[in-house]
Amino acid sequence: MPSSSLLSPKTRIKQSVTFYQYWGIWSVLILICLVNPTTAYGQGLRLLGIPLDTLLRTKIPRVNSAYITTYYGRLHLYLISDRQDYTLRLRGLNHSLLYKPNLAWTLGIGFDYKWAGTELTIKLPWLGYNTVQKGKTKPFGISLNLNNRRLWIAGQYQFYRGFYVANPDLLEPDWLAHHSMYPYRNDLKSQTLASHVQYLFNPLRISIPASLLQREGQRQAAGSWVIGSFLTYQRIHADSALVPLAMQADFPTESSIQGVNSLALGVDGGYMQTIVLGKYYFINMSLRPGLSLLVTKTTFTNQSPLTHLGLGWQGLASLTLGYSTTRYYGGIYASAALTNRAFRDGFVHTETDYIRLVAGKRLRYRPKGLIKKLPGLQ
Repeated sequence: MPSSSLLSPKTRIKQSVTFYQYWGIWSVLILICLVNPTTAYGQGLRLLGIPLDTLLRTKIPRVNSAYITTYYGRLHLYLISDRQDYTLRLRGLNHSLLYKPNLAWTLGIGFDYKWAGTELTIKLPWLGYNTVQKGKTKPFGISLNLNNRRLWIAGQYQFYRGFYVANPDLLEPDWLAHHSMYPYRNDLKSQTLASHVQYLFNPLRISIPASLLQREGQRQAAGSWVIGSFLTYQRIHADSALVPLAMQADFPTESSIQGVNSLALGVDGGYMQTIVLGKYYFINMSLRPGLSLLVTKTTFTNQSPLTHLGLGWQGLASLTLGYSTTRYYGGIYASAALTNRAFRDGFVHTETDYIRLVAGKRLRYRPKGLIKKLPGLQ
């Protein structure tokens, strides 16, 4: 993404949505990434899942070879399984109502070679993914990342339509014992547009691609402080009140809220650390909290909108457990992102979680024929 994306290192298009429906979003994201050279979740520019970081600059990145090993000249073939989870939390007096999109685990294969790479995945019809019981969600997401060793910049957009209530017992005790389906709202929509710029203080010793199970390996333990800035816009809206009738007593002042728009501009910072265990195993951890100036506009079903200006916060945390040799690599990457949180009177809270499992092999490869003629693949 995360990429969270602030959680997802690879770009995803989950449903068939025409380009023209979102031409404005595409234009903003491209502009963000051109004006701000990088962020965060992958090494280099990625467009539709294809990393383009060495298309115009094909030399191997400069690093401290005692700490980092680069494998940009190897062909990487790997198996991938991942899942992104999103929670929309409405905070009441005594309980929180949880809305979730119905998202599936995916399984597929991928490859990386120099600047070229992509993934092909399919949805897994199990592990909690049940459209009959939880309804259908229409997701759409795209991210553009432009990185060098020291500076990261990212633009990301995520859209969901169609949510189910994840804790229906608040509406009726033993809900699933009396109903075959979770409470479902096809009218509920969530959109998040984010731009993030971050600066890494120790880029020659700590590897971001290694922590993301990509084209580098971490040989020795290293850490680095990180500072940055972010701009995040979020819109949550429904055709009627967000709070169901059965829970209005727990939301005495928020029961008529129909939507919340928020815009956050702020700074963040934190620390990233990689611990190497033996010759081949490693643990990477990062934590980046941030403070923001938060503007919130709340719309109601029975009154005029209200706008509030105050302080806010958000944060991103990630953890990687991995292994890396000259021939094999893999592991688990997980991240959690909290977006546009208010210090006081926060009615809507959102959280994005991402988990990624990778098992791959690095192969010596010499391009031939037409592939050899492509820029940057010689």
